[in-house]
Amino acid sequence: MLVLEYAISGLLFGATYSLVAIGFTLIFGVLNRFNIAHGATLMVAAFSGATISILFGGKESYQILLLSFFCSCLVGAIVGLLVRQIAFAPLKRGSELSPFVTSAAMALILEETFVHLTQKISIFSMEVTEFPNPLENIVFFVGDIYIRGVYLIIFIVALIIMATLHWWLKYTKSGMAVRSVEENPTAAWLMGINGDKVEIIVFAIASAIAGAAGCLISVAYGTVTPFLGSNLLLVSFVVLVLAGIGSVRGAMICGLFVGVIETVTAGIISAQTKEAVLFVILFFVLLVKPEGIFATKVAERD
Repeated sequence: MLVLEYAISGLLFGATYSLVAIGFTLIFGVLNRFNIAHGATLMVAAFSGATISILFGGKESYQILLLSFFCSCLVGAIVGLLVRQIAFAPLKRGSELSPFVTSAAMALILEETFVHLTQKISIFSMEVTEFPNPLENIVFFVGDIYIRGVYLIIFIVALIIMATLHWWLKYTKSGMAVRSVEENPTAAWLMGINGDKVEIIVFAIASAIAGAAGCLISVAYGTVTPFLGSNLLLVSFVVLVLAGIGSVRGAMICGLFVGVIETVTAGIISAQTKEAVLFVILFFVLLVKPEGIFATKVAERD
């Protein structure tokens, strides 16, 4: 029964990993480049949401929590577009390694900036800043199984975001343009699709989703730190590799799987071993299917 309780909690919380990995996957799918600043974008967005909640008394108000959520999404989109403009757009004709380095540099700059801000601004704590919210003490019982209310709400919100993203990619003109650029950028260009416009749309949406994930995760933890993004970036990379690089559907499913594995391992063995177990599973999956579980074939690109 205890294992089942851990598994359910992991499944619910794993939806946030899916959100982080989806944004990471979307950007890679269009640019064929890893955005190492994706985690830092998430962290900045989470701090913006926490700031709103702290300043306006979010501990007792669902309206303030909702405002914090939308603020995190907006800030995530803005920071993501700035990352694109600084770290990716000027280096489009450069080597594949250049955006990797510049986005990593931006991630470090953002992280260190917030390390210093948390030491200087009184509403923040030097190590861990509280994210006040009214969901902390809500619990549900299904028989003898204990479920945190915040996990259930996070799962529902994440599912809504993922369903909306799926609908957008499949049925809207801009979403189909994104899929065209992912599958064959040259053919998309010949069909008159503006690659730069697609990049801007993808960065804004992927970063807004990262902002949503950052807010949801911080609400679940009840805290936010400057290192939140770097920790989640590693998990999202594992999800990305497990799913198969470029598979949005795979990222959704594998994020849930990783959440279950982490929570069950932390509960049954110890929190210190959950990453080790995760990488052991990743190792064996790559031995059997090195391209990833949900990998799809895409056209070669320059």
